[in-house]
Amino acid sequence: MPTPVKRSSKKSAVVLPENRTESEIMRDAILSRYNDLAPSLNRIMDAGLSEPGRLHAITLFQESLGAPGDPMRNPTNAIEAGRLKDRASS
Repeated sequence: MPTPVKRSSKKSAVVLPENRTESEIMRDAILSRYNDLAPSLNRIMDAGLSEPGRLHAITLFQESLGAPGDPMRNPTNAIEAGRLKDRASS
């Protein structure tokens, strides 16, 4: 009688690129807790901001998650704050 093949039910770990920016690391941390926020986070990440502006926007967005009524919970507002940061550093 042949021995049954054992199958692992473990999923392989996701391999993340080593050279991630701070904003990418923050996005991934938020997604690990709140995967339903992917559209908002993608909107911030794809807004054409520089890394400092993107990091500022995503930080404001993250901080807003625990503050009911915070206007930065709207990714459009966080993106605009990131654009202001970009303009100020130019």
